[in-house]
Amino acid sequence: VYRSQGKDLLDMAARHEDCFFMMYTNGTLINERRARRMAEVGNLSPAISVEGFEARTDERRGKGTFQRILKAMAHLREAGVPFGISLTATRLNAEEILSDEFIDFFFEGQGAIYGWLFQYMPIGRGYTLELLPTPEQRLWMWRRTWQIIRERKIFLTDFWNCGTVSDGCIAAIRSGGYFYIDWNGKVMPCVFVPYSPANIYDIYRRGGTLEDLYDLPYLRALRQWQWDYAFGKSRPEEHGNWLRPCSIRDHYRMGRELIERYRPEPENEEAAAALEDEEYYRGMVAYGEALKRVFDPVWEEEYLRPPA
Repeated sequence: VYRSQGKDLLDMAARHEDCFFMMYTNGTLINERRARRMAEVGNLSPAISVEGFEARTDERRGKGTFQRILKAMAHLREAGVPFGISLTATRLNAEEILSDEFIDFFFEGQGAIYGWLFQYMPIGRGYTLELLPTPEQRLWMWRRTWQIIRERKIFLTDFWNCGTVSDGCIAAIRSGGYFYIDWNGKVMPCVFVPYSPANIYDIYRRGGTLEDLYDLPYLRALRQWQWDYAFGKSRPEEHGNWLRPCSIRDHYRMGRELIERYRPEPENEEAAAALEDEEYYRGMVAYGEALKRVFDPVWEEEYLRPPA
């Protein structure tokens, strides 16, 4: 459990009682005592990571993890703490985590009240393009996610396939959007864009504030791309495709050009290695082109064509 100067995350939540917090967690350390304390604090909800049913979750997170997650959920239900699930969709589990059986188990059986669906991003340790959902899988996921939302009235959001809800990419301190700061103070446009133009500790040491981040050239350039692509357009026919909203995956060639132009610092060794990996570059560009072929006709048919 994270602690700093004798304090943990729940102490931080209690200190800022005018805010509501959500934290991502594997759930394995949520015992009865911590669940009761979350209830007492009252302004924090855990999003618990699962990879599918027991076999897939334990395969990635270690044997016994799934059963520990179920115990954590039982403690949260008993304490009255609202919680959700966090899902990473890969080429291997996309159908499982959107199946009726899975949705029934966690939303009806375990009491999850929301679900965040993150499509696999090839960053970090052991990154590989082989786990990316195929464009065809992604299209199926788009249809299936909206079916669950409409028919089951379940709060389930896919941060890529639900791009029409967020007006596209929300990174880089876009209006209505966000940015990311890691545990070392590195500022990044998005948790999935591991390239940092500044460190928040350095900014504060110079007497600056969070507001200084807004004018960082790299972040400003990303916001300009968002604006030009669709966010700044008033007529639907002028829009870029919000079913392909991501600057680092769906439009990798453009995203890479901005990285090379503004030279943000790689967050880690893997992010640096990706910039030197020609096969990675070709694969990411090819993936974006394949997405365009699959999703642009859907965008035209479902969002731009006037109803008959």
